[in-house]
Amino acid sequence: MVKCPVCDKGTLHKGKVTETLFGIELGVFDGEICNHCKETFLSEQDMKKIENKAKALGLWGLSRKIKIVKSGNSLSIRIPAPLAKYLKLKAGEEVVIHPEGCEKLIVDIV
Repeated sequence: MVKCPVCDKGTLHKGKVTETLFGIELGVFDGEICNHCKETFLSEQDMKKIENKAKALGLWGLSRKIKIVKSGNSLSIRIPAPLAKYLKLKAGEEVVIHPEGCEKLIVDIV
């Protein structure tokens, strides 16, 4: 058995790997899974299929690192145009925001 290159503790075994991006399933692939850290490994060919499907669905490149800015007494987060377009957001629309734990902010489109 092959030792996991990520955790160096577990071993890799063959299994089915479900790949998702932003909560959208991109497919189920034959891969290898670490029995300790659960890291998954896919072939280069399958990774290309995942990338192509993400691009076809308009998901590729939506993630951005942005800065929080001060606006009066509040803080503001800018929504990049490609993400706004994907979500079909328009200026003036309302959203509901709430924390999920101390390190995640959820924005629900209403």
